[in-house]
Formats: sequence, structure tokens, C-alpha cells
Amino acid sequence: MSPFSHPAPLATAADGVLLSDAGGQLTVRDMPERFKDRIAIAIPAYGEAENLSKLLPRVPTHIDGMSTEVLVIDDGSKDDTQGAALRAGAVVARLPENRGGGAALRAGYALLVDAGARVVVTMDADGQHRPEELASLVEPVLSGRVQLVQGSRVLGSAEPGAFARELGVTVFNRLVRILTGARVTDCSNSFRAMQTEILAELDLRQPQFHAAEFLIEAISRGFSFEEVPVSVLRRQHGRSKKPATLRYGFGFSLAIISAWRRSVIRRGTVRRRVRAAEPYALDGRAG
Repeated sequence: MSPFSHPAPLATAADGVLLSDAGGQLTVRDMPERFKDRIAIAIPAYGEAENLSKLLPRVPTHIDGMSTEVLVIDDGSKDDTQGAALRAGAVVARLPENRGGGAALRAGYALLVDAGARVVVTMDADGQHRPEELASLVEPVLSGRVQLVQGSRVLGSAEPGAFARELGVTVFNRLVRILTGARVTDCSNSFRAMQTEILAELDLRQPQFHAAEFLIEAISRGFSFEEVPVSVLRRQHGRSKKPATLRYGFGFSLAIISAWRRSVIRRGTVRRRVRAAEPYALDGRAG
């Protein structure tokens, strides 16, 4: 898709998704019963059965007195990812084929917007994000202080990873700061919380390199934003689904530039529309 073409509506992102819980098959009409006015924790997963079986039991059932529900978006896994999630009590949205983490999250967003969730949290399925930190991540949104909270390992802590990838994250952060003017310390971290209402306003397109795209979209549209310290651990089991370092760096950079270009074009379009709609003074000159 061209970076200048209009994306498909968010609602179509869930096309072909099969819904289920421990009791059996669900329909979209069943989703509000599980998620309406609750904190929805959306977890995209591809081949993460072992990690989910350890992660999901640690998710709190309530945060600040509000109930939580988990939606695992099974991105066409070949292992028992779906079964592990169902046994832990999660709702599963299973995609018919592997589409990528960004596409899986868009499907989850569409379902949760329609279900009327109050807050949406995203976190990884590989055990790198700690459910014990969900309360501090969600608090600024629940309190009404901001609309979007980004978890930051720079403000918090991170177990050592590949040097090249850590260096790349530093470069990406600087690039996002330059392009948006916002202080961002961890643009590649997908551990975040947001008001559900903002999701329908975002132009999200990336199938895989989605973390920075989300931030740029939200910041450029003026949604209030805050970072909080979080921990990022090493993957607990299995192998990373991320591509090799060079391909990852290229793809992530392209996602940042594409999202920024769309925001620039959008602002220009809005300015032109505003000028065209300006009323004219009685002497015929623009007012």
C-alpha cells in the first residue's frame, strides 16, 4: 500500500477472525459481555504457547478496582498458542493466517473498540513485559491525566540484549524526537496503555514494525502522552520472531518515515481545508 493511500477502516481489520473462550465459540455480539467498561489487555501471539502458559496466570484480575480481561490475538500459530490462552481464561481471536504483530493488534483494536472496553493495554506474549507493572502503566490513563501511556525501559530497566539492536533503539528514539518534537525514550516498546476512543482515530498500516508508527500517529494527532518506567526482560522461551538486525533496522526506519510523512500530508490537507472554509469579510477579502 502506498503511504499516501487511505487505509481500510479499522473495523475491517478483524475480518476472518474466529473468536472463542474456554466455553467454546464466540461471536462479535458476545464481546461486550466480556470487555465493556473494563481494562482490556491485548496480546498478539505467534507460536507462544509455552510463554503464555507462564505469563497469563500473572495478569491481575483487577486494577484500581476495575476488572481486567485478556484478549490473545493468535496470529496463525502452528503450536498450541490458542489452547494455552483458553486454558488461562483468555478470549482468543484467531487469525486464519500469519499477518504480523501490527496486523494482529489492529484486529484486536477493532474488536475492543466495538466491545466498548474502557482502556486497552498492549503487551508482548514472550514474557519480556511484566504483568506486575500493569497497574503503574494504566494509572495515568485511569486517572484521566493522559490518553496514552508508553512504557519505557530507558526510564526503567532492561536485561542486556544484542548491542546492535540496543544501538538501533537509541537511533530510532532520536529520529522520532526530531520528527515529532516529543520526548520519546523507548519508541520500540509495545508495552503501553491507552483510552480506547483514540484507536479509531489512528491511521495504522504496519504489519510488523508497528510500535513507533503507533506513537507517531498518536503524537501527531495531539493525543496527550506520558512515559512511565517499566522493565523489559529477555525472551523467556523460544526464539524471537523479529527479523535479522539489518532487516529489522531498515524496516523500523521505513515505518517511522512513512508514519511521519503521512502526518505531514494530513496536516497540510487540514490547513488547506481550513483556509478554504474561512469566511469572507464584507469587502470581499478573506476574514
